[in-house]
Amino acid sequence: MDNTSSKIPVTILTGFLGAGKTTLLNNIVRKYSNKRFAVIENEFGEVGIDGGLIVGNIDNMIELSNGCICCNLSEGLAQTLNNLLTSKYTFTNLLIETTGIADPAGVIDNFVGYEEMQRKFVIDSVICLADAMTYEDSAAEQPEVHRQLAVADIILLNKIEDVTPEQGERVKNLIRTVNPTAKLYCVSHADISNVDIINTFAYSAANVEKLVVDFRNATPLKFEAMDADFGSFAQNPAKAKAFRHSIVSEGFTIEGSLDEQKFVYWIQGVLQYNASNVFRIKGILSIAGKPKRLIFQSVRNFFLVEDGEEWQPGEQRFTKLVFIGRKLDRKAIQNYLESFKVN
Repeated sequence: MDNTSSKIPVTILTGFLGAGKTTLLNNIVRKYSNKRFAVIENEFGEVGIDGGLIVGNIDNMIELSNGCICCNLSEGLAQTLNNLLTSKYTFTNLLIETTGIADPAGVIDNFVGYEEMQRKFVIDSVICLADAMTYEDSAAEQPEVHRQLAVADIILLNKIEDVTPEQGERVKNLIRTVNPTAKLYCVSHADISNVDIINTFAYSAANVEKLVVDFRNATPLKFEAMDADFGSFAQNPAKAKAFRHSIVSEGFTIEGSLDEQKFVYWIQGVLQYNASNVFRIKGILSIAGKPKRLIFQSVRNFFLVEDGEEWQPGEQRFTKLVFIGRKLDRKAIQNYLESFKVN
């Protein structure tokens, strides 16, 4: 494969400490044995790559028996990617495992915010591994858990065998509240035998378009409205408070088309000055004068706009956006979007 002329799919693995990311990484390498992965880790000492897969350490890279290669982030992501692209190794897919306490948005930014990276790589999906046993405690205490879930396209609820069915359902409901647009799978030992997570292109415009169309435009999803269903939170005010001030998922539908200049000016301001509170946006835009739907998505202060399907003659045009973040003023966002309508 010519790494410089073809876009390489990028899978970003995230999840809090102890969720099982290293086990998942090994399972991916084994399951997709027809792929040649480049794996980026933070530190070799924390890799945990199965010893049976390691061939040797060459040029500060660990060579695996199936032709894959593993390297670390000691020189920063941009330099590490350049080292991989200019090395003797060829690879079809890139896997990046973030640290357990990292906000993966920083990694995503590299592939969304820079044209050079967009020419060489395409984000396949962001996969978050959540621990069914500890999720309730860690989510109430660690803001990184919310951020990791919020930007994910695929969520794997791991160690499901170690919790009761009731606890499992409770955790699934909590996760769906944080990120209702992600695909959610329950797994044991990070086993992905029955889950397709490579080359799913969950981050693609076509997939985002379908997700947004299917997203229920109902009452805003907030933890406060769900506390009564989650006994442990209702009985623990400290946890309930932590959740109440955290993630909200909001869906907006505006009939008609928007003025492009007004929308772009506004959304740039939203992402520039509220990046710490707006974790992710996915949506379909109807822009006046444009024959196609525009598929919009953002992570932190970067956004992408790609062409979607053409609007059909006589079809009711609309804009539909899903915001995931905290301290989102639903009424203000709705009013701004309505004010951009041109017909």
